[in-house]
Amino acid sequence: MKSFSKELRKIGLRLARPDILFWVLPFMILVLVIGTISQKEIGILAAQERYFSSFYYMLGFIPLPGGLTLITILFINLLAKFLFKSHWSWEKAGTIVTHFGVLVLILGGAVTYFTSKDGYLMVAEGESSNIIEDYHQRMMVVRDGDKIVYQLPFEQIHNGMKISPTNTKFLITINKSCFNCGITRRPADEQDGWTTPGKFMRLDPKASDPQDEKNMTGIEFSVSGAGADMDEKYLTFDKFPKPPQIEVIPAEGAKPITYTIAIERKKRELPFTISLQSFKQEFHPGTDMARAYQSTVMVSDGDASWPALIQMNEPLRYRGYTLYQSSFDVSGAKPYTVLTIVENKGRVYPYISTLIVAFGLILHLVIRITGKGKGNA
Repeated sequence: MKSFSKELRKIGLRLARPDILFWVLPFMILVLVIGTISQKEIGILAAQERYFSSFYYMLGFIPLPGGLTLITILFINLLAKFLFKSHWSWEKAGTIVTHFGVLVLILGGAVTYFTSKDGYLMVAEGESSNIIEDYHQRMMVVRDGDKIVYQLPFEQIHNGMKISPTNTKFLITINKSCFNCGITRRPADEQDGWTTPGKFMRLDPKASDPQDEKNMTGIEFSVSGAGADMDEKYLTFDKFPKPPQIEVIPAEGAKPITYTIAIERKKRELPFTISLQSFKQEFHPGTDMARAYQSTVMVSDGDASWPALIQMNEPLRYRGYTLYQSSFDVSGAKPYTVLTIVENKGRVYPYISTLIVAFGLILHLVIRITGKGKGNA
């Protein structure tokens, strides 16, 4: 047992050495510079996934440690130093508390990385909603009315894939899929077997937009086994107002079932409902550029309801969710507000760690000052 403790301490002391930090910091600076510069070309989300949220990335043909690897090494180094090299005495109490606050800050970053979710809620004036749509993740969805009978993340879809939705009689074959699609006119010699609008329009893959929410994800597919009138070619894409519908008779003499096949953003529900009472916007003088905009909403949670104001730089926080005023749409008959919603279970960690670090620094100063006073006495 003593030999095990001795070996453990030996390993801990090695992990606590400052030369580890010396070698980690240049790689952290490098990944920050490369990741920040690349955001202009590939977008914030892609840069985050490639450089900051990865264990490694390729610089040409050279593999380099990514953000996850570097922050993990840094955390282990600081933790080992805290446990094995701290001088556990009153004179060093302030330093120990300060180091502990830094560890709490890194731990909070890990909690945020693994648990945070974001999306947006779009609601018209006079209407209510509690549905959050994901900014990034798309789904292929098959619905029977409002009921989802089958769904598949878009990243799992590939050309030639055959899909048999649960408890249905028909088969879907993916002929083409594109994360960001352009729309062109379909040549006359390719129109046979297509339903409208696919008979006259074609989806063609194009380069992804750096702003992920602007990518128009779509599929072209064939249906078989649904009946002679329905066994044709179709297309659909994100935000398509009239996605294709397949009418299937499940058994002889039975009532037909209409299935809708769509590409949608992944959805989840808020534990409360937002009703938009009114939307206001202010413009810069002489322009149609918005200077400020705000939403007066009613928050309903069970039997309780209360008004709230959400405006630029003044979000609403409730039950672990933060609702930001991010955009709007006034092109239709009713104004729509777009609220970015962030669920972050690690939101309080920066505040806690800041208080701990501040307390540690103050404690360190007090100990030093009182120690000098005693020495002079």
